[in-house]
Amino acid sequence: MEIRDFRPEDRQEYLDMSVDFYSGDASLFDVDMKKFEDTFEIGVKGSPLMRGLTITEGEEIIGYGLLALYWSCEAGGFTVQVEELYFKPQIRGKGCGHKFFQWLFEEYPQAKRFRLEVCPHNPKAKLLYSRLGFKDLDYGQMILDR
Repeated sequence: MEIRDFRPEDRQEYLDMSVDFYSGDASLFDVDMKKFEDTFEIGVKGSPLMRGLTITEGEEIIGYGLLALYWSCEAGGFTVQVEELYFKPQIRGKGCGHKFFQWLFEEYPQAKRFRLEVCPHNPKAKLLYSRLGFKDLDYGQMILDR
């Protein structure tokens, strides 16, 4: 398994996988296609706040990841948030999630905190995250979209 930054030729695969991600157990609501397109464009251009990753096995794209990168006073430093992690259905359950997090921890040794969200109706993902050492936060989340 290899993990690399988005490339322009990954666009359609990313868009298809994003639609699947948001229609499954990993999300609580749908997202407009324009947001997927904008996210991909920023990922290809590069940003200090976000990183778009394509996950491959050989020449085949098997998934993607989106990272948000920021400073957290509460954590006392640099934080890497896994915004989205998606693997195609035929790949799930084969250890790729674990390999992704091994890569992530090695890629960002300076991170003081790794953070992610998990939907309550996605118990397999939550089990993986717990095994990796992630703990539940007792925060309620609130949003204001603009």
